[in-house]
Amino acid sequence: MNIYDKEILELKKQILIETSNELKNIINFKIKKNTKAYRELEKTIFQWNLKINEITNNINQNAVNENFSFIKIDRKTLELIINLKNKLNFKSIAELLDILTIRYEEMFIKDSLIEIKSFDLNKKTQIALNNTDLYMCELVYDEYGINSNEKILYKIDDVMIYENKEYLDSKILRKYPIGEVIFWISLNCTLEDIEKFRKYNY
Repeated sequence: MNIYDKEILELKKQILIETSNELKNIINFKIKKNTKAYRELEKTIFQWNLKINEITNNINQNAVNENFSFIKIDRKTLELIINLKNKLNFKSIAELLDILTIRYEEMFIKDSLIEIKSFDLNKKTQIALNNTDLYMCELVYDEYGINSNEKILYKIDDVMIYENKEYLDSKILRKYPIGEVIFWISLNCTLEDIEKFRKYNY
């Protein structure tokens, strides 16, 4: 089952659940028992509950059996991957991709990581952050042209954890003025995020 088919099943299940709940509300409060309408609605609800269970089992069964995602990939790229797998004597493409991913982190990401730390925020700034999905931090050390006392705005998905320490990738940070203060802001922050923060803080 691909992701699209799974989403369709989830949608069908949700529709059936909502409709079934509406019918339960009707037979519990709006229709007298021991009437034909009551019995017919009970049968319908029972059938729909069976269908809900069937869809749930189908989704769960496929979740257990399916460990791989189906993605579209350019044919030329796939040929290069297969050739690289053969040259490096990997048993499978999956094994090759695992190694490439690990190497990518070691070669390209770790070299640009900067260790961050939290700091005490004033009440106004805390309120401003509560109205966004932004977080604020400082660096542990001066690195990559960023001073340790300069403020950084980022999103939680930007954080990388190594050896129980939190890091950001310096390559995704850009200087941006908010009021009279210069911040280093993650490229994953939208202008809307920044405007919300500016509105409540400056």
